[in-house]
Amino acid sequence: MMSFSDQLHACHERLVSVCAALPAPYPAFTLFFSVSDGSQRAHVVHARAPEFETAWREGAGIIARWVRENGIVSPWLRIDWVEGASPIEWAQFKAQLAAVKRNYFRLGLAFDKNFETAFTEQELNANAMLYADSSIAHAVVNMRNFESYAQARFARTLLLDLPADRPVYLLATVGVFCQSDCVVHKLVGTGLDAGRRQAPALTPNSALDLVRSGASYLARQVQADGRFAYGYFPCFDRRIPTSDPTRHPSVLHAMIEAWELTREDKLRAAIDRALNHLSNGLIRGYRLADGSEAAFLVEAGDEIKLSGNAACVLALAKYCEATDTRHWLPLLEKLALGIVSMQDADTGRFNHVLHAADLTVKQASRAIYYDGEAALGLMRLYGLTRDARWLAAVEKAFEHFIASQHWQAHDHRLSCCVNELTRWNPQEKYFRFGLQNVAGYLDFVLDRKTTFPTLLELMLSAQQMLQQLEGMPAMRHLLEELDTEKFHRALEYRAHYLLNGFFWPEMAMYFRRPSTVAGSFFTRHHAFRVRVDDVAQYVSGLAAYHRYLLERRALPAAGSARDDGAAWSANEMARVTGGEWVVRPEEGWRATGVTQRSFLRKGRVVFEHQVRPSKTPLAAVALKGVLQPAAAVLCTDPAPHLDKRVPVLQVPDVQQAVLALGAHARTGFGGRVCGVLGSGTGSSTVAAMLANALAVWGEVGRPEGNVSLPSGIAWNLTCMPRHAAYWVLEMGSPHMLASAQLVRPMLAVVTGLSAAAQKTRGPSEAAARLDSRVFQGMAPGDGAVLNRDIPEFATFAEAAMAQQLQIVTYGEHKDADVRLLAFDHGEVQALVLGEPLQLRLNAPGRHMGSSAVAVLAALQAMRLKLAAAVEPFAHFEPSGGRGALHTIHIGGGSFKLIDETYDANPSSMRAALELLSQAPCEPSRRVAILGDMQELGPAAQRHHLDLEPELLASQPDRVLLCGPLMRGLHARIRTKVRSHWFVDVSDLSTALGSLLQPGDWVLAKSSAGVGLSRLARVLKALP
Repeated sequence: MMSFSDQLHACHERLVSVCAALPAPYPAFTLFFSVSDGSQRAHVVHARAPEFETAWREGAGIIARWVRENGIVSPWLRIDWVEGASPIEWAQFKAQLAAVKRNYFRLGLAFDKNFETAFTEQELNANAMLYADSSIAHAVVNMRNFESYAQARFARTLLLDLPADRPVYLLATVGVFCQSDCVVHKLVGTGLDAGRRQAPALTPNSALDLVRSGASYLARQVQADGRFAYGYFPCFDRRIPTSDPTRHPSVLHAMIEAWELTREDKLRAAIDRALNHLSNGLIRGYRLADGSEAAFLVEAGDEIKLSGNAACVLALAKYCEATDTRHWLPLLEKLALGIVSMQDADTGRFNHVLHAADLTVKQASRAIYYDGEAALGLMRLYGLTRDARWLAAVEKAFEHFIASQHWQAHDHRLSCCVNELTRWNPQEKYFRFGLQNVAGYLDFVLDRKTTFPTLLELMLSAQQMLQQLEGMPAMRHLLEELDTEKFHRALEYRAHYLLNGFFWPEMAMYFRRPSTVAGSFFTRHHAFRVRVDDVAQYVSGLAAYHRYLLERRALPAAGSARDDGAAWSANEMARVTGGEWVVRPEEGWRATGVTQRSFLRKGRVVFEHQVRPSKTPLAAVALKGVLQPAAAVLCTDPAPHLDKRVPVLQVPDVQQAVLALGAHARTGFGGRVCGVLGSGTGSSTVAAMLANALAVWGEVGRPEGNVSLPSGIAWNLTCMPRHAAYWVLEMGSPHMLASAQLVRPMLAVVTGLSAAAQKTRGPSEAAARLDSRVFQGMAPGDGAVLNRDIPEFATFAEAAMAQQLQIVTYGEHKDADVRLLAFDHGEVQALVLGEPLQLRLNAPGRHMGSSAVAVLAALQAMRLKLAAAVEPFAHFEPSGGRGALHTIHIGGGSFKLIDETYDANPSSMRAALELLSQAPCEPSRRVAILGDMQELGPAAQRHHLDLEPELLASQPDRVLLCGPLMRGLHARIRTKVRSHWFVDVSDLSTALGSLLQPGDWVLAKSSAGVGLSRLARVLKALP
């Protein structure tokens, strides 16, 4: 076993290269050290110093001494450091908490600029310091809890009766976590994922591990008499004293689902104890009016609920299926008869609650969820017994569900039920109900802040129904009623969002008794409540997702070339990579390229990054509603893939193999390759506009994945069509020379410095010299199109001339070869080598005019007739998040949304603000929604503050700022303009409705990682 000093050393090695100094007036380095043995709340100390090593020695020394003195064995160690800070007045801080959902405050807090008294986000939430009670939905300063924890943490009193204008400081932190195995996990900083480890995409194995963990927790809650210990409020280790008999069978059902996957003895023993209590203690027998025998689950208050019987049927049917027994069929029939007795024979409607004494109706309707669970229970029993009575009851119920538009409830049980109903009775009306149940709910699934595991079950059951429709030509037209790409994106997002409801040890360690809740699942807005029925929902959802992943993997894996793709033979791929087919493809096998996991398409070979564990082989993924298998796996270790019915190509080095394939694809391409260099939306728009214009002269290939590294460029090259006339790629790699030699562009368009070059701390000329290495991959006589307006023009021009390239310039400069004279509401007036040219763009903003003349210059450099491209310009529309203009209907009117959410950096942010300043409206109608610009390095905060002049010059009436880095800008401008600041996109979205009005022109601009694009999608989807 590793020692604690080994854990500290491992964390130090991880931190020393990434911790950056915080600018004055704050301490340059602030480190929080937290340790727990799992039995008690983490002990936290923090250290501050001008140098990292000084802060490290101080904090590590204190925490190591505490571990020794307290005899801590196998400690959990977490270290956080402050990477950003923003002042805020005490009164304003408390006021802003009203806009934050309780327990969703995701920043640390310091009470002085020296951070002498400071708390991390985990300390604040785990000690309920910003939580009042369950009746208040938003965050609130809890004076008692604050003072209590501060006394324990600092051994002194913290007085919170502060003056209203007293500044406190919001802290953005990032951390690492390490246990006795010395594996260091990097933790997510701010945002909805904050506080937990950065986990790779879920695989069948990792999903199963989560199921096993949750089921193990549930098994521990089954007491000797078969009853469940209902749950805990972990902040102070308070047990939930109440219980709900209806929850008992639903939790039991989830445990059986898990046991079916794990076959663990302790889980089975707990299931049998709980089942015994259900059958002997909770279910009662009755004789109905027609003399038949029925059974009901009886709850406290002598109530019989429709959902209670349904949950019993689901649990017992699953037990019969999983254990291959028919022992429970007589009781199942009685429970099902009880459900049917609650159904109106004429309308199909169910009564929801009965009096247990005489079976009279107590409440006709309570929740649509009851209807969905009852119908699903009967369908599961029909699948087990094929008794036509149960199918007939469900069909009768759906007459009522359809007539009453129950799909509007988006109930997950109804989704599960209709999926199973269509397998036995595939009528169009049932399929349409299932589609309606999910189609209008995708934005909710994508944007809901709470984890809600039932949403995953909703999506997975709908996915199974979509798969049915794919194989039914007569019904396939129904798929037009659903955005299948968005559907699958929402499904994957919701599955991975469940990771935020798992009690990772790095989160559990801050609560009163970590071992009680670690490895379970929680409901954050309910005081991090851990309750068996909540955990059961996570287990069921993840078990279903595990099965979904296995089904994708089990599909036939032989690939064939797509009509629009490259065609790689098995021999060619092995020869280029120097690899060996360990599992050979079938005769005539073809692949359309190689790809990363997240961009897998039918016919492509998937490769695994070598820095990741090779335990999770891939065979297939879902894309746009169709299950599409991989053609093969490219790997260094074939062992994990040998039994997956997929060809396996073993290579000495995966990255080198991908680079070799990319270089081979480029060598074999006979068309013209164009590279566009710059950053943000400028280069993206030019690349898209150029590809659109070149389509006049032939097919154009464009990459679809991240090309910021040579390996990303390489795999994209392998997938691009060999028969195309042109390839257009954006280039901005930090390894520019290697990328240039791989791509070897015949034309390079330089719109400005690349994002990679802008991260350098040197002068812009030095950055330009780094970017100008793109020309070293070009041959004399190739074309260079240079932006005449950028300060670094001379540096680029000198490098292009040294390589003997043909230079064409563009811009507003008087000496530009292609000069932008005017841009007025889409009308572009330009001079091309002294000749006037006019064209129209279907896109707003002067920067679009600049992009247009860049494309004209590129066409001129390739000696193509410009007149032929005028029409494509008129039809060009910016792609998502790159400046598209949308009309959003709201409150009886509409407003304009300029969607610039694809990415952001200082130059593209200023261009977007200039676009807002040109909006054809009164300044009182301008709204700027700006999110953080990410990945700007140590100078990130300064870049955000430097936006102030351009922001104010755009004359916005309202400014909505989002993210920790925008907090400082808000502090600067709040006295000059109506400014609001939000911690993250979710908090912004909750307040958005009251801040936008008909007639507004709204600019939305941020880095992609901020998530502002989700907000834009929600707005665009408004009816």
